[in-house]
Amino acid sequence: MADGVEASPEGQRGHSVISNPRDFLAGLILLALALFALWAARDLPGMHGFAFGPGTAPRMFAMLLGGFGILIMLTGVLTKGPGVESFAIRGVLLGTVLVVAFVLVSFFSSKLMTSFGFRQGDTVLAALVALVLAIVLARGYDRGPLYVTAGTLIFAGTIRPLGLILASFISIVVCSAGTMEVRWRETVIAAAALTLFCALLFPYALNLPFAFWPRF
Repeated sequence: MADGVEASPEGQRGHSVISNPRDFLAGLILLALALFALWAARDLPGMHGFAFGPGTAPRMFAMLLGGFGILIMLTGVLTKGPGVESFAIRGVLLGTVLVVAFVLVSFFSSKLMTSFGFRQGDTVLAALVALVLAIVLARGYDRGPLYVTAGTLIFAGTIRPLGLILASFISIVVCSAGTMEVRWRETVIAAAALTLFCALLFPYALNLPFAFWPRF
């Protein structure tokens, strides 16, 4: 090969049906999350007349997420783009580690706390473990997937015991740490505004039975 001439990524991949693997993989992950959310919400009741049921919003958002995932997958097939770097795969795998750790800690701590007469706190402990793991494992480009996953798990683990206000604010702040360019003053202001939006949307606009503050 002549000096100064480098093989392009497209040439190295050869002829492939998926010419934009990064977007295709991202859409596939979103579609998988949407299908999992639909499966997890399968037993929740839906709408009763004009009133939203506990399963209405999760199914609606899951279908929207799945639709976006399919569109992104089509983008990966119809357009040309870069391949999937190793750090992207590592971030997804480490995010999966956080989810598994959250489930295991929540399960075993629930058994332990129930034996001592406690009925709350197991999911909060699991959320704290997920956050600590994200802080320990996050390196460079892994920050994004890890902190976004940790923020999602924190919301899931604290929404019942801590209430909507604290769960939303903490999870938004944790997700914001996914970038190394985070500005904490702006982050706190944005998190407060989004928390207020969630407080107006879910209990009032959607009529979902979320408690605002901790129940002790």
